[in-house]
Amino acid sequence: MEQLKIGIVGAGGVGGYIAAKLTQHDVPVKLFARGRHLEAIRENGLKVIEPDGEFTVFADTTAPKEGEVFDAVFLAVKSYDFESACAQVAPFVSSTTLVIPLANGVGHKAVIQKYLPKAQVCEGCVYIVSHLKSPGVIVKKTPLFYMVFGGCEDEARMDALAKLLNESGLKTKRSDDACYDCWKKYLFIATFGTLTSYYKMGMKEVFMAHRDEVDQLLKEIKSVANCLDVPVSDEDVAKVIKQAEGLPADSKTSMQLDFEAGKKTELESLSGYIVREGEKCGVEVPLMRRCYEALS
Repeated sequence: MEQLKIGIVGAGGVGGYIAAKLTQHDVPVKLFARGRHLEAIRENGLKVIEPDGEFTVFADTTAPKEGEVFDAVFLAVKSYDFESACAQVAPFVSSTTLVIPLANGVGHKAVIQKYLPKAQVCEGCVYIVSHLKSPGVIVKKTPLFYMVFGGCEDEARMDALAKLLNESGLKTKRSDDACYDCWKKYLFIATFGTLTSYYKMGMKEVFMAHRDEVDQLLKEIKSVANCLDVPVSDEDVAKVIKQAEGLPADSKTSMQLDFEAGKKTELESLSGYIVREGEKCGVEVPLMRRCYEALS
């Protein structure tokens, strides 16, 4: 298979970092950015600051040509921006294009398929601690980068994409059960995103002061997952608890930070989703409902 053409919508801490690493390794990438960030990338390049050094690349932010078709598209935007992100790439997507959402949450595949009915929509998630420091500058705080995706028809293309990402220094797994992999991440972020926003406390504080509610919320999320035939287990819950025990004292969730800054939040995908799916399944989620209604 010839080298893949990749589109990335969203040039923040996730999409910008992926685009920078691929560009660094001479992979053809179109990065969809906007505003001052786009201007800075075009004028001075896209700078990445990592724990072990920094580098700058001139990512391709020019508009795709008419008739150009991407082999793969990453949607590196929040779930509430899916519709506009899909609209940007719709003219450049075909039945052979893999579309991979990297937003927090689960259940994205069905949503995106409505916006891009021709494309092959995968399940996907990414583990990375990074943010946009200023226009044109991304800071990656830890060495961690790990992407999981799967669930598309074209296995050869998924394998080729995973190989390309790994060769570009982006540790990636092509999973046979990416939906389950995404739920394992969701178990942590939905629990702590909800409780930190509700109590206006950092993750460690919530874990220490409201441990019973951490346990309750994990139980509610697991019950909804199991009702949806996702095999989230007691072992998966135990891993979240172990992860929480090692959290730094001052760590906050992205949803908590968005609430504090008065920005649009991922409340619907991280909290509301469990309430709605619980209703459909007949699973009681009283704590998640209480938090969701208060935060709404």
